Amino acid sequence: MMKLDVRLDGFDAPIGHLSSDDKGAVSFAYESAYLEQNAPVALSLSLPLGTNPFDDFATRAFFDNLLQERDTARADIIARYRLANDDIAGILFHLGKDCAGAVSVLPEGAPATKMPGRLDRDYRAYSDQELADILEALYRRQPLPQELVDPSPLAGVQSKIAVTRLPDGRLAEPQNGAPTTHILKVPQERHERDAAREHVAMTLSAGFGFETAKTELLDVSGIPALLVERFDRRTQNGSVTRVHQEDFAQALGLPARLKYQRPERGANGFHAAAVRDILDRTTDPAGERLKFLSITLFDILIGNVDGHAKNFGLFHLPGGRLMTTPRYDVMPTMLDRRTTDEFAYFLGAATALDKLDGPALDQFMIDLGFASAAGRKRILGQALDRTIDALNAEITGLGRDDKDFGDLLGTNIRTLCQNLQREAPIPARDRDTFVR
Repeated sequence: MMKLDVRLDGFDAPIGHLSSDDKGAVSFAYESAYLEQNAPVALSLSLPLGTNPFDDFATRAFFDNLLQERDTARADIIARYRLANDDIAGILFHLGKDCAGAVSVLPEGAPATKMPGRLDRDYRAYSDQELADILEALYRRQPLPQELVDPSPLAGVQSKIAVTRLPDGRLAEPQNGAPTTHILKVPQERHERDAAREHVAMTLSAGFGFETAKTELLDVSGIPALLVERFDRRTQNGSVTRVHQEDFAQALGLPARLKYQRPERGANGFHAAAVRDILDRTTDPAGERLKFLSITLFDILIGNVDGHAKNFGLFHLPGGRLMTTPRYDVMPTMLDRRTTDEFAYFLGAATALDKLDGPALDQFMIDLGFASAAGRKRILGQALDRTIDALNAEITGLGRDDKDFGDLLGTNIRTLCQNLQREAPIPARDRDTFVR
């Protein structure tokens, strides 16, 4: 038997408890005192506020998603303490203080490890040499220097470390449980262009009108890196606080392994109808549906087919209000010829761009909740015109700096236009074909 405190940054006491029984089943229940507060916030759409405990299935899905996907930290804890791979409570007993967001899971009665930070006292600036050592280690896929501790292990293909940017521009490590403000992403040595490509994709996303996390390219001792401003932080009058959010996998009660839609999983995973269920519960369902449609078309054309359930998020706001988070992890993944071109979530029957036609797009819109046939036709036509025109205008400039990216964008526009029996515009029509 084990009982752990579940804390949410911004609340003085634990908001609930994670428990495991002698058979390894886990459950979660909110504290009655928390529910009686003026404005309690739900941990997740899959764990709504209430007095009844949640069973193993719902509890395990949410809390497993709090664990780092990066295998080394989890594997080290499992080996060191001889834990079972599915012992969520046991693993969180050791790793729960380092969950990346506003949630922490701690031994019962332990003091809080996360709290707001003051930029003038709760951060230590890295020296130039320390920063160079950090980037070198991440770039080479080597452990960080022993004296430098990663304050927030993060998932993903690229190596990352959470840092704070001080008002004078220096990067710093947090102390006293203070939040970080940025993520420093370093591509693999053999994929040096990934930082620049993600920066371009995120800039295109923001320029298109999507609220998108801010990025900045850095070069430290010849190593390229991308600095991403965290959208789940608020900095005001020198104070930094965490903002509670969850990804779509957590909101849907899905384990991380089901973050992609795949045919063999049927309805048990991430798909458009599940997205509709989330968007219908936001403060602006109609606007969120339109945005998700536009995001989907945008991502397909820039070659980002990695928009899985953990790359979309929800803010939980007081009063039970929900809104989607800014965009993050926008990357033209198709430029890596070793990756799949299969969509992270399918559009109707289409699992990849070469299969995406009018009926597939129409079914996708039905799945998202667009009821009217006439409305779907009009809305899709407007979205296609806007997306194709905007991205087509970027091809020439983009291609000067990165020919492959320009060719990929042109090829994707041509392919979609051909599938929809539309005339491809210039310059997309004349770009070299990007061959995977």
